[in-house]
Amino acid sequence: MRIGLYGMPAAGKTYILDQINFIEAAAGSKLLREYDPDFDIQDKTGRERDRKAVAQLMKAKESFIMDGHYAFGNETVFTEYDGELYDAILYLYISPDILKERMAASDKNCGYLKYDIMEWQEREITGLRRYCQDNRKDFYVIDNPPDNRFEDVSNVIRFIRDIVNGYSCAAYARKCAEHIMNKSKSDTIVLLDGDKTLTIEDSSRTVFGYITHLYDGNYYTGYQAWKQNEEFDRYVLNDLTEIPVHFNEKVKAAITEDTYILTSGHEQIWRSLSKQLGLDFFCGAQMSAETKLFITKQLQDAGKRVIAYGDGMNDYFMLKQADEGYLIAQKDGSISRSLRGKDTEGLIIV
Repeated sequence: MRIGLYGMPAAGKTYILDQINFIEAAAGSKLLREYDPDFDIQDKTGRERDRKAVAQLMKAKESFIMDGHYAFGNETVFTEYDGELYDAILYLYISPDILKERMAASDKNCGYLKYDIMEWQEREITGLRRYCQDNRKDFYVIDNPPDNRFEDVSNVIRFIRDIVNGYSCAAYARKCAEHIMNKSKSDTIVLLDGDKTLTIEDSSRTVFGYITHLYDGNYYTGYQAWKQNEEFDRYVLNDLTEIPVHFNEKVKAAITEDTYILTSGHEQIWRSLSKQLGLDFFCGAQMSAETKLFITKQLQDAGKRVIAYGDGMNDYFMLKQADEGYLIAQKDGSISRSLRGKDTEGLIIV
């Protein structure tokens, strides 16, 4: 497993690498300067040549985690050679205000304050996420709302350990798609999100009062799904004979013989609800926005036409990729706040 750890200057990547002892941890900048002591005085072409050479050297290794930079200010330094090197890319998100404080206190990094730090960080996240989606690699934004700093990185270290031990949204998506392909009987597959799509209510909140801040940053990646699954482990539901939620009849009417539920909701609740409908469902710690996207792509690669229903950011990429994407509006006709500013052109609002 080859893992890239990305983030802004002063984000704290080195601090995390220093605490990892279960996989080789490498400092990308140190390797570059060991390879070429004159790296800092090279022109853009020379630095790119050095980065390519170091990437090729590291590609010979089967397992490591290495930090890297996507951009320096307005100059993007991430290349295809970097992307090809990694099986998974993690991005350490830190509040722009905190980054500014750290940069201002650092002789090494204070020069970066001339840039729009918020825009720079979001550009990095968008670029890396798009690269990983296009190449079906795992991408995880590591954030910590509402503080957006890490006084304690134990969760991050445990997550990295789980990745080394096999946690992968991309691999889980392949498993789900293979199950669907083996069971499907038609050329059209219908994929349904669960809460607030197939059900009117958020089932976890309705059944046991679940409220979380994990998605406050609007990053619906596998890291947030992993943490949510840990929160769900606190709730053991003994009696689910009656679940006080209601199905969305418009979505329910779309169910065919080849319909499957992809949900980030609580497994016990959705096991019961899916049984009521006679549908297969997929959920758990690896059900993220990327998982749903990759399932859709793999089904399309196999020649299937995909119709998808969802309500928010966790469904967005699936809906945009699907042959028909149906966006479920709220009762007042508005769409989820998680999709504010997103391109919804081509989606059918229900």
